[in-house]
Amino acid sequence: MTGAQTTGWNRLEGVSRPVAALLLVLLAALMLLGTVERQAPREVNTASPLLAREEGMIGDHALYLKILRKMETGTPYYDAVAQEHRLYGYPLRPFIAVRLPTLETALGKIGLPAGTLIASILGLLALFLWRQRLTSEPGLPAYARFAVLLMAINLGQVMSGQWVLIHEVVAGVLIAIALALYRPERPWAAMAVIAAALTIRETVLPVAMLFGLVALIDRNWKVAASWVAVGIAFAGGLAVHAAAVAAVVRPDDIGGAGWLGMNGWNNYIGFIHNSSALRFGAPQWVAAILTPLALLGWLAWRSRLGTLGFAVQLIYAAAFMLFARPDNDYWGMLVVPTVFIGLIFAPAALASLVRALRPASLEPAPRSA
Repeated sequence: MTGAQTTGWNRLEGVSRPVAALLLVLLAALMLLGTVERQAPREVNTASPLLAREEGMIGDHALYLKILRKMETGTPYYDAVAQEHRLYGYPLRPFIAVRLPTLETALGKIGLPAGTLIASILGLLALFLWRQRLTSEPGLPAYARFAVLLMAINLGQVMSGQWVLIHEVVAGVLIAIALALYRPERPWAAMAVIAAALTIRETVLPVAMLFGLVALIDRNWKVAASWVAVGIAFAGGLAVHAAAVAAVVRPDDIGGAGWLGMNGWNNYIGFIHNSSALRFGAPQWVAAILTPLALLGWLAWRSRLGTLGFAVQLIYAAAFMLFARPDNDYWGMLVVPTVFIGLIFAPAALASLVRALRPASLEPAPRSA
């Protein structure tokens, strides 16, 4: 690679021909796999008496709203959860089948309309922070700032009261904010945001572990120790949560189906499709094409932030493929606010790979002096 190539933002510029061929074959294979190997969409039996209904909402949305309404009348969170889970056939075992109380408690204090307003402000803040990063990151092309439009399409759902009730929606916005705030020399704002997200959904833990690992690699012992402290506090909070759930569980309460789905790449594509704006009319094959392109764009972005963002996408993709059941598709909301940022870099990444495949004889000859 030339000096100009190694200092540019596109790490795929100047890669060897075998690497370019491998990446293009992998890209095509992932697109084909996501298009051909499709699972039947999860169907909801709207006539089932076990389907929660509340104020025009159904399913999980209605369940969390029912819990919230009980809390507003004075019922403690865990008692409300136990009552509603039993009534509608939701598991109470293991304890992680019960959501952490933070979001519902906050909504119970301020009300759902105020909670929706705050979530909307957080979504706008995520867009603002990402636009700032994309315009201030050294070497990025001017068009990079338009990635916020791709974010805005999927962040619109935080402005809906029923989606604010879904813990992954709020946690995903906070992950987006933390990534935009992250700077190795000033990690504290991102750390605070991730710590807050951990109190809402324990599935944010991989991001906290990734940030802690980066601090260890950098040998920034103070920051690494702080991440360890966050982990210890999280473990303590989770232990309190487990004890509170155990206090309301009965021997005849049902258990969860487990989280070793092993449903593969198509499960991940389905999650992205069902959790993003693509679910409004676009077939799943659109997600099967756009998602690998977005990942390629993240891979091409040579920077600490680009590498972290790519790692976050890969970690959750692996989790969705290995551990999630098809009915866990709401997990996709953890990454949907950020995954399509990579699309803004995908055309340049593809062009670099195609150029790398061209024989040397087709390269423009240098002009003579």
